[in-house]
Amino acid sequence: MEPKLVYAKTPTGDEAVRQSTRVVQRNLRMVLVLVDGNLTVQDLTAKIGNSRLVESALRELEEGGFIAPSFEAVSIWEQNKQQTRDDQVSALSQFSTFGSKASIPAKVADTGKAVSDFPSFDKPSPKSSPKTGGEKFLFEPDRPPEMLPRDGGSRISVRKAITGGLLLIVILLVGLGVFYPYDSLKPAIERAATRYLQTPVKIGHVGLSFAPMPQLNLEDIRFGEDAGSRIETVRVASPHLLLGSTKHRIPRVDVFGAVLTANRFVAIFSALGAAPVSAGNLLLIRRLRVDHGQISVRDLALNDISGEILFTADGSLEKASFQAAERRIQLEARPSPQGIVLSIEGLGWKPGGLPASFNSLHAKGLLQKDKLLIQSLDAVFLGGLLKGNWLLDWRSGLAMAGDATLSRLDCRLVSAAFAPSLKLEGELGGTLRLRGVGNDWESLRSSIEALLDVDVTRGILHGVDLGEVARRGAGSVVRSGATKFDHLHAKLTIASGRTAGQDVRLDAGMMTAAGEFVAGRDRLVDSRLTVGIKTSVSSLRVPVRVSGVLPDLVASGSQ
Repeated sequence: MEPKLVYAKTPTGDEAVRQSTRVVQRNLRMVLVLVDGNLTVQDLTAKIGNSRLVESALRELEEGGFIAPSFEAVSIWEQNKQQTRDDQVSALSQFSTFGSKASIPAKVADTGKAVSDFPSFDKPSPKSSPKTGGEKFLFEPDRPPEMLPRDGGSRISVRKAITGGLLLIVILLVGLGVFYPYDSLKPAIERAATRYLQTPVKIGHVGLSFAPMPQLNLEDIRFGEDAGSRIETVRVASPHLLLGSTKHRIPRVDVFGAVLTANRFVAIFSALGAAPVSAGNLLLIRRLRVDHGQISVRDLALNDISGEILFTADGSLEKASFQAAERRIQLEARPSPQGIVLSIEGLGWKPGGLPASFNSLHAKGLLQKDKLLIQSLDAVFLGGLLKGNWLLDWRSGLAMAGDATLSRLDCRLVSAAFAPSLKLEGELGGTLRLRGVGNDWESLRSSIEALLDVDVTRGILHGVDLGEVARRGAGSVVRSGATKFDHLHAKLTIASGRTAGQDVRLDAGMMTAAGEFVAGRDRLVDSRLTVGIKTSVSSLRVPVRVSGVLPDLVASGSQ
């Protein structure tokens, strides 16, 4: 670039100086501000100190219509630019009617045809009005200044192109997710799931969702011929990790609406525990979430199960925790050679078929195919403590057995739960044995036989006054009343809705009673007792019969 060349701002350049948004690049704006129609290219280079920056900026500003060579430098500019800017000179020559030809200096008129027609105009002033003749010249080339390319416009075009490309990619991905025939992947997924779970797996539908993140959806999952087990939906996070033939490490899998029999749960959980050592296993899951699940034994189910199973980096089962029954029961599970070892915690949990709930419960368990064994059961139950074991077997029909020790149970709560018509107060303790068999839960409950060796202390038996009938003697009849006692012992056999009490012994200080009783399903009571009253001077023994329908009893003295 000619060092002596002088540039001046065009009206567009003046406007760009006033509006900072027209020229935003720092180097361009710095040079544009310094251009005043007096400074040469050499002067501008001296001020800025970078000749390459100055020349590059002047070219861009000139091409953008922001500056033009001043009148005094026209002949030098024409000589240097004649070969590359003929079209611009030609365009300028058509405006030779502006200004007076007499005002054109002689040295300019002699330079040749291309310059002889060049108009005469004053140097543009930064503060001049857009209506002056010189400024009008700058607005009238074949290509208006506002149509010339600018750096800001180039950047906007690039941004638009990038935005459009990204939008196109998103549209393609959404279209792929919506219209791709994912069901064609079912056979391969079924084979992988069958190998992983070591049981035949069938999938009803395969799809893809994008909210909140891309997930592979497997719906209506069935397991072999097991009609009682199915999974509503399985969602696999980061499905792109399933591509390839190497190990697939899936960060999370969500399982919704799993309905499993206890035997199917045992099989699946054992397979998850053995997955790392399975031959050809290529799937490693880090976390498996369960929601709205159900595990059933025949027609009785533990509902609303949720929780998670965590795995180590090599795919080994690290920890499994579940909760159910509105979070009233907490379970931790781990696989073992004998089955699934359970740690059970309960709070306010009422098992199905039981008329009362456990205030709190702690137990260990072992779940096997066709069998559940509850050990080390320690519970707060009916105001007292219950400790024992319980076994359920469903290999052929249903069979159960349990043994427990009881201490300090509240008799009012016990009678309210199991015999509402019986009004008994006191603290109950003793031992309990349960046995039962049946084809279903209803027949099992009706077949349960309970043997209870019970002791009640500091109690009251409402509905009969044994002391009063003994004092009145033979032939007396006493209705209602109450018998207060210090200690009551009985051996009870409860079966088929009938309760039989043997070895009944009651001690109420000076009064004692001994005998037996029978209470039927219809609350009909028949009891035969020998009531004795001992004083310091005499002793009295009276046979007493107690009968009636609970809670209305009649005690009558016999001969």
